[in-house]
Amino acid sequence: MNFIWDIVLNAKRHGTEEEELFFCPAKESSPWYEQSFPILNEDRAEGPEIEYNPLYRFDALFHDLMREDLDESPEFQAQLFDAVSHLLVQTDLHHGLSKREYYIHRLLQELEEGGYGPAVAQHIHSIAPEKRERLAALVLAQLQTGSNLLLFRRAVFVLFPNALLYQERTDLKRILLYVGTPKTEMLEQSVQLIETLFLPVCFRLRTFWSHHFGVVGVDAVMKLDQIEIY
Repeated sequence: MNFIWDIVLNAKRHGTEEEELFFCPAKESSPWYEQSFPILNEDRAEGPEIEYNPLYRFDALFHDLMREDLDESPEFQAQLFDAVSHLLVQTDLHHGLSKREYYIHRLLQELEEGGYGPAVAQHIHSIAPEKRERLAALVLAQLQTGSNLLLFRRAVFVLFPNALLYQERTDLKRILLYVGTPKTEMLEQSVQLIETLFLPVCFRLRTFWSHHFGVVGVDAVMKLDQIEIY
């Protein structure tokens, strides 16, 4: 984690949005690094104040702004430095961005801002950022190929990697999901989210939480007091 764009992404993974960060020039810095954390191999950026060495890559931009004799408007200088730093972060993040990555970024923004409905926006914010991006990539795939069970299955395993999915033989439109953990409001919202976004309209979903339904001949799911009635 050396560059400011990397710091921003790291902070976002830990729950701090870019707009909550305030960039300022490091009081002490190394000419060989852009970051100026006290620990060289720091792996977590939380903010809100982020110090870095702007002269590592942006000497031409900041050289005059950081002159020691330029002290007439320190508050204005600090705000200007922060604003320019945020602009540089966005330039970094979009530099070399592929069309697919751009679409995923825009779709994630739509999901978070209510473009797919307020319920989806509320649920998506309760999910870890890296999982949100994976779901946004699946939404893009769905827009390109159409709704299908394969994408629904992938979405399920993004949020519930240990889940089990079944399709009834006698009713192929009925899907059974075994989560394997106790039911909570947050987990229920996660199921509703992937059902809303990915389950094809003609299919129906039933969710089993802690207890699996019984399957004749499979001892692991035929234990007394541990069978869900189905």
